[in-house]
Amino acid sequence: MVVLYGSKYFQDVIYSVIGDNLQNFFQYMMMLSVFILSFVLIIMYRVCTSVWKYRYFKHSELLEWVWTVIPMITLFVLWFPSTMNLYDMNHGGEPKWSFKAIGHQWYWSYEFLSEDKKQLSIDSYMDVSAVEKGGYRLLDVDQRMVVPALTQIRLLVSSVDVLHSFAMPALMLKVDAIPGRMNQLPFTVSRTGVFYGQCSEICGVNHSFMPIVLEFIRKEEFDQWLVKVCDQQWS
Repeated sequence: MVVLYGSKYFQDVIYSVIGDNLQNFFQYMMMLSVFILSFVLIIMYRVCTSVWKYRYFKHSELLEWVWTVIPMITLFVLWFPSTMNLYDMNHGGEPKWSFKAIGHQWYWSYEFLSEDKKQLSIDSYMDVSAVEKGGYRLLDVDQRMVVPALTQIRLLVSSVDVLHSFAMPALMLKVDAIPGRMNQLPFTVSRTGVFYGQCSEICGVNHSFMPIVLEFIRKEEFDQWLVKVCDQQWS
């Protein structure tokens, strides 16, 4: 979770529900940490400057209860929201649509099902001519993966060769792609748009040349795109 929270920097807004929850949790945790630090510093100052410190604190059962109970309560108020966020990251409700991202040296492929359960797939390579088309250097791809916005999505991630990592900072998504293993992450994106990411696991000489691009569109437009891809691959 710390790694995911660190990915929010240099982002104007976080557009995923998971990202919002993590951001709120870490702000809550930082506020609690500042309060605890301030409280401890005040007590230390009072003890060190008081002429009666040995009389009241050398043997105090009340003090022993306080420094035992208060940390327990503090850990609980940190544990509960953290556990809820971890649960949402692993389960997150019933997905409305799923797709699989598979890491290769050095590109990504995506697999998904059509409305009539036909297997579809696209290969996504870095577009070397993206700048000439008005895109971003080293970030754009020849085929974008299209995903419905405002929909509960289940992302499945794996690899066919070496370790990769599917990372998209603007959505606070980061899932390791491990050969022979399928990792999953449910998420929901709160707006339409194009989001960029990259492999964040050193996977070979062309590690920096396997970008990730997800285009989130309205559900009606996504259904039309799905029919178009199905016609192209099954006609």
